This record gives sequence, structure tokens and C-alpha cells, in this order.
Amino acid sequence: MIPSIRTATESDIARCAELLGILFSQEHEFTADAEAQSRALAMITRNPELGRIFVSEIDGEIQGMVMLLFTVSTFLGQKVALLEDMVVAPAYRGKGVGKQLIDHAVDFARREGFGRITLLTDRDNDVAQQLYLSKGFSRSEMVVFRMQLDDETSMKKSESETWMCRECGYLYDPAEGDPESLIKEGTPFAEVSCQWSCPVCFASKADFNPFS
Repeated sequence: MIPSIRTATESDIARCAELLGILFSQEHEFTADAEAQSRALAMITRNPELGRIFVSEIDGEIQGMVMLLFTVSTFLGQKVALLEDMVVAPAYRGKGVGKQLIDHAVDFARREGFGRITLLTDRDNDVAQQLYLSKGFSRSEMVVFRMQLDDETSMKKSESETWMCRECGYLYDPAEGDPESLIKEGTPFAEVSCQWSCPVCFASKADFNPFS
């Protein structure tokens, strides 16, 4: 097994969207949407000034990916990059594929004159954090804030969306909340504490997916 790393093209979008579906199923803040992921991947592959997507190909099939998105740091007075969507297919994890993808992205950024790479991980993803630390990244004291610029309809849908526990099938309905845990009626899942657990099987909040 000798991975070959290259820049993704439009013909790779479908497979990359599959990998992103795997990644987002493991992350707390995101849910997979193949159409949205494909649209974003197309934007990057068609507009290289926005960034690069690198894929790891093994025996003719893509089994891992990572992307760099480009911006500018006024502090450094240089181009900088955001490293995002680092994912390796489950069957190929622990084989050095992720490390090779990171090395490739870092080498590219150095060659192209970028001054810094920034990335985010889930707070409880110790495996990913140790990987990035081993590759020379360091923790930042900065705190991440986001504003989702959805339209009103999307916001209302998110606030009323039901979530299902992957372990036992329990449904969290915002309209009902979870009185036993002192979560009031009308509390969207996004506003439920990360310390909350399923009232039936005690699985963590991270073990819930949107239910439709």
C-alpha cells in the first residue's frame, strides 16, 4: 500500500463528498449534506485562488483528504491558510495516511509563501489533537465564535429539529425539552449543554444525529 497524494479535481467531488459525510457524522457541530458538500468542493476545485484540496489515493481509490483555504493575516502581513476537513477512510486509519496528508499540505503552504496554518478540532477529539501536536502545531489561547448567516426559515427549522440518539433511538424534541434534566420546553438541541446525556442510555450529546 503506497499512498499517492495529489490535488483534487472536479472528477473527485463525489468521493470527497462521501469522505466528508464520514467526517461530519463524527463531529458535534455538523451534519452531512451531500449536496452542500459537493457544491463547496466544486467552488474550491474551480477557483484555485480560494484554496486546495489534497487527496490520498491508494490502489486507484481516494481514501483520505485534507484542504487548505486561503486568507490573509494583517498581523503577519502574509498569506495564511485554514486547514480543514482532514479525514481518512476508516479502513485506512492508523496507517500514516493522515500524517502524509498533513505533511503534504504543510509543504505546499511553505513553498507558496504562507506564513501560518490554523485549524480547529472538536474539544474531545484527543486523537486528532495529539496528531496535530506531533506535527508541530500548538494550541491557541484564542476562542472561536461563529455567526450562522442562515435565512429565517433555516433558523426556525434548526430550532425545531428533533435529534435521535444513535445508541438507543431516544428522540430529543425541542418542543418538549428534557424536564428531568431541567431542560426547558422550547430549548433547541444546539443550546443543550455538552454535559447533557441521553436520559435513556446515558450516551453523550455527541452520539445524537438529526432525525427526519
